[in-house]
Amino acid sequence: MNIPFERYTFINGLDAICAYDKGEIEALVRPIVSPTSPRIAYARLFGIPPQDMSNAWPDLGITLTSPTTDPVTTVSLSQPTNELSGLLGLGSQFALSLKIQREGVSQHDQAETILKKFSDALFFQIDLLTDVPLSLARDRNSLRVRPRKKKRNTQLELKYPSTEYDSAPVSLYWYARSAVGMPLLQFLAYYQVIEFYYPTYSQAEARRRLKGILKDPTFRGDRDADIGRVLSAIQITRSGAVGDERSQLKATLSECIDPDALRDFLMSDPQRVDFLSSKAKGLTDHRLPLAATNVDLRNDVAERIYEIRCKIVHTKTDARTGDFELLLPFSKKAEQLHFDIELVQYLAQQVLVNASTSI
Repeated sequence: MNIPFERYTFINGLDAICAYDKGEIEALVRPIVSPTSPRIAYARLFGIPPQDMSNAWPDLGITLTSPTTDPVTTVSLSQPTNELSGLLGLGSQFALSLKIQREGVSQHDQAETILKKFSDALFFQIDLLTDVPLSLARDRNSLRVRPRKKKRNTQLELKYPSTEYDSAPVSLYWYARSAVGMPLLQFLAYYQVIEFYYPTYSQAEARRRLKGILKDPTFRGDRDADIGRVLSAIQITRSGAVGDERSQLKATLSECIDPDALRDFLMSDPQRVDFLSSKAKGLTDHRLPLAATNVDLRNDVAERIYEIRCKIVHTKTDARTGDFELLLPFSKKAEQLHFDIELVQYLAQQVLVNASTSI
């Protein structure tokens, strides 16, 4: 009864509230996947030993303020306010909430858009820096995943969210992060993040090919063979992408992935190196030539990712490459996907970063 509950509006589908008169939005946050418990995840987030969490928790928090005054916006992560705790009936000691203070919030849909835009930007930054995936609170199952190596840089240095990600692919990214225990679904969701940008980057590749053809001194506009070369270079799919799906994947990775950074990622885990450079019977026949230090791995990675994608979605590729054996859920082959899921997750992250815009 001490809470003026009539001032607050719940945000649809989320454990979140908004007070229009104060320009305040607050949403409950939880780890998508916790290593052991929220306490462990938040210890990694704030960079303190788990055994010190109980004493330190009341004072822990992150507050970021916009560099401009149009409008002034403050984003913070800390323990929930009494208002959110009371309205949601929270009882957990290690509860965390995202708070946004922003003038001019007057409608539910506006508050929902602001909350999702800033949470996506902030949580994606946290995920890259700490490998702790956070989500606005929804009903989720807590499932275990393969233990990941901790980031070397344990000091969290966040910046005010200044980068915006396209809503459709970033939604697919969070869907993939939440699909723990469902490796085929998780792999495909990450793949769809990359696939979203096929029209953009395959067209860029097609423009380069077309320029090369038209600049060729031997090109003749009245010769059928030369016109055929042009048509082949600008073959457009129904989605607006250019070329077949395999070539679109290669074009997207060529535009978005740095070859040296890709090699560093692949070589950072000895177990990953052993698995991806050896033949995974029933999963893929395409091994990555990691021992060859002068090889650009992007095309090999594209071939491997595309082959696995085809085994998940159907039994056949096009007539040129023949049949693929079906990859079934809950099979031993599907359980081997964790290294390839880590790889396609890395690719999806880099494509999102490359395609991002100013918020």
